[in-house]
Amino acid sequence: MLQEPLHSVIIGSLLGDGCLSANGKSWRLRFDHSVKASEYIWWKYHLLKPIAANTPRATAVFDQRTQKVYEHLRFDTYTLPELEWYAQRFLENGRKRVPSNVESLLSEMALAVWYMDDGHRRTDCNALRINTHAFTREENQQLAHALLIRFGLRCCLHCVVKEQWVLYIPAREATRFCEIIRPYVPPAMEYKLL
Repeated sequence: MLQEPLHSVIIGSLLGDGCLSANGKSWRLRFDHSVKASEYIWWKYHLLKPIAANTPRATAVFDQRTQKVYEHLRFDTYTLPELEWYAQRFLENGRKRVPSNVESLLSEMALAVWYMDDGHRRTDCNALRINTHAFTREENQQLAHALLIRFGLRCCLHCVVKEQWVLYIPAREATRFCEIIRPYVPPAMEYKLL
């Protein structure tokens, strides 16, 4: 396990867009965001600079759903034995999963990074949503329970398509959610807050 703030940025990223991959006997992390979020990926890079193997670089990504090519920025960490700790908790048979003790891993900063990776404001109301499609319904229930236990936030699950779930933070909880994460949100990402 790494020290703060590296630990919280990694936890939040693994719940969000971060990707762990084996490289020999150790692991590395990849951070990949749309070029539209360039200030955000550079913010992550500066926090993770002690373990970053390279600076964010442009790459073209083909999206099979839309059949379009999008420009992204991406950087990797070094291959590090310390990342085994995260792989043991977040990967099972090559699939990303929610750790059984996720509530104990969620700091305010980890929550902020997770939301900046995968969250957004609803345009029709003052609610928030975290896109957790990659996780099962049970894992989404586990995440909702973790938010309740760790931060006292009540959220619910919404099914967006068959067997794909997201976390919905209703308006009555959204302001408090934003106040919890606001100190950790860089200016370029404040548009996601209420």
